[in-house]
Amino acid sequence: MRLAIVLLVVIILASCGAMAPMPDAGPAQPQTPRVGRWSLAYTGGCTGREAEPIEVTRLDATELVFDEFHLRVDEAGEYAGSADFIAPMPADGRAVVYTVAYRLSLNEDGTFVGTETITEGGGHSLDCPVALDFVGAE
Repeated sequence: MRLAIVLLVVIILASCGAMAPMPDAGPAQPQTPRVGRWSLAYTGGCTGREAEPIEVTRLDATELVFDEFHLRVDEAGEYAGSADFIAPMPADGRAVVYTVAYRLSLNEDGTFVGTETITEGGGHSLDCPVALDFVGAE
C-alpha cells in the first residue's frame, strides 16, 4: 500500500512537470556588436566586388575603428568617417590622392549596412552599398 502511494505521488509530480507550459523566452535580444574580425561585403550594384576581411579594434556607442578609419556617430545616429590614401596611376605613375568614406547604420541583429564612397582627387566618385558582418572574436 505504501509503495502504491509513493508511486502515485511520483506519477502525479512527473505529470505536472510534463504539462507545464514552456517558459516564454521573450522577444529576441539584439546582437551586441563587438571588436574582432568582420567581413565588409559589397551589395547592390557592387556585388561583383570581393568581400574584404577587416579587424575592428574599437566599437562602442560613439566610435567604430578599423584600419585607417575612425567612424564616429553623427547627429543622425550613423557611424561616419573617411581616410585619405595615395596611389600611383597605372598609366604614368603619378600619385593620385583619393578619399574613402563610410556611412554605416547599426541593424537590430548587430550588423551594419551603409555606403562606401571612393572619391578621386579630381572629384570623380563611386558609391557602393556595403554590409559589415561579424565573423569572430579576436
